[in-house]
Amino acid sequence: MSRLSAAIDDSGSEGAGSRARCGVAVCASIAIVYALWLLLAWPRGDFPLNDDWAYAWSVRHLLETGELRISQWVSAAAIVPAYWGALFSQLAGGFSFTALRVSTLVFSLMSPVALFWLLRRVGISRSAALLGMLALLVNPLFVHLSYTFMTDVFYLGLMVVGLALYVGGIERDSARSLWAASIASALAFLCRQLGLALPLAAVVVLVARRRREAVGPALRAGLIPALVFVVYTLWLNGFHGVTWAFQLNVVQNGLAKLLHASTPVEMWGRVLYTLLYLGIFTLPALVAMVASGQLDGQRMRRLVWPFTAWFLLLIGVSAYGYVTRGSGMPYLDGIIDRDGLGALTLQGRKPLVTPAWVFDLVTFVAPLAGAAQATLWMEWLRNARREILSSSAVVPLSALVMVALTLPMVELWDEYLLVFIPASLYLALREARLSPRSLVTGALVCVVMLTYVLREQADYLAWNTARWEMGRRLVGDGVAPIEIGGGFEWVGWYDFEKALPLSIAAGHGDNLFDWFSVLPDRYFMAFEPLGVERGRNTVLGVVRYSTRFGPGGEIYVLEVVKP
Repeated sequence: MSRLSAAIDDSGSEGAGSRARCGVAVCASIAIVYALWLLLAWPRGDFPLNDDWAYAWSVRHLLETGELRISQWVSAAAIVPAYWGALFSQLAGGFSFTALRVSTLVFSLMSPVALFWLLRRVGISRSAALLGMLALLVNPLFVHLSYTFMTDVFYLGLMVVGLALYVGGIERDSARSLWAASIASALAFLCRQLGLALPLAAVVVLVARRRREAVGPALRAGLIPALVFVVYTLWLNGFHGVTWAFQLNVVQNGLAKLLHASTPVEMWGRVLYTLLYLGIFTLPALVAMVASGQLDGQRMRRLVWPFTAWFLLLIGVSAYGYVTRGSGMPYLDGIIDRDGLGALTLQGRKPLVTPAWVFDLVTFVAPLAGAAQATLWMEWLRNARREILSSSAVVPLSALVMVALTLPMVELWDEYLLVFIPASLYLALREARLSPRSLVTGALVCVVMLTYVLREQADYLAWNTARWEMGRRLVGDGVAPIEIGGGFEWVGWYDFEKALPLSIAAGHGDNLFDWFSVLPDRYFMAFEPLGVERGRNTVLGVVRYSTRFGPGGEIYVLEVVKP
């Protein structure tokens, strides 16, 4: 590791040889981590995961008709992923979820490369930038979402590219970089509407730095995203139609939430939970920074009291979580759960892969790491007038805009926090002076995180493979797919287009999940033989699943006994 640190350290020459060694180190790190991903969690499997059945529907429709349509279940723009997925499907010889999963994995390569580039652009040393890149590569949200066809990874990659281009364009007054950044931001918007935060942040920084001379650069930074926003809005409202999920989640329920009396308290609670998560997600960087032993003493004395206050506050949040939930982290719903990684959409209790004490340890560490993150953000905000004159201000400023857009969402899913990791890593590493020892320490934390996520991801793919194998056996025996309750993904893929109009016609269009139970199931799948002992269901079959890490468990197919 000391040789690796020397190869990427900034103390040496900035010549071609030094940059080449750094490039080799970055590429080798990415190649090794991705090889472990694929070796231990192979992405094959023609079935949807989580919400990606809705995004896959757009690809299938595009391939079959040549017309772009967004599923009524989708709130995101999701246009770039649709065409990217269609390209990979064509290359694979036709539509398949495996092709779509591979397309996301390929696209996900953009994020670590762009993050390293961004961190270098904002003045972070090579060794620290490498550690920041590794922290993303082992992040459970990033790894898991890279195996799905959801929009998160597509947006993240384009977002980080856009930020790196904006930083360079502002710092060097490069018109070419600003135009390129605006294109990347527009493409990010066509993944998720959060992309508007990037040009907005860039324009604010340009105005703060250049004032009256900012008109030209600001136009270059924001014109293309603005035009794309206008065209997209006209297309959505005038031709395609606003999707049911967007209307319900963003317009109807989102506005109602903002006007609710309890909203300020709930938003503050979400901020605190977010800090706990971001503390854990940036733990390799935070640990390395402490292990370096090179923290500025005067700065530490200035930050000790804010850190103490945040730490006590987050300890209180953790205690409240224990009282209300009966356990510690995770506190947000979504991907990371004590019972397993990914959406656990079958009934019953799945066998645990990660022991409960691991999450208890994370719960103990999170207030410390979260307090460090909170202190870093507070320090940046306190010095915002000075900070905003730096080109690197685009990074935290865009994150703050995205926070303002994300926190009022009807439900704060943990995957929404992925977009805040680059800015949080920037704040943790921007003054880091990593020694070989501290780099090793941070890398060891990365190894621990990667071990957790690959064990869980392998298990997630294994039980999903077993679930769909069993479901297709039933279909092969003559059972209609709509008669099978195969979990959220199964019902979404086979039932949603028929069930949603029935739910709306019945007056339940304001219930996000009513469509799920509109079409009755004769059969369903579960992790346990539920209701058998009481005579409500009978077991038709069972399939075992396992991984290289352990014995796995079983998926049961149960028939509902008619009364």
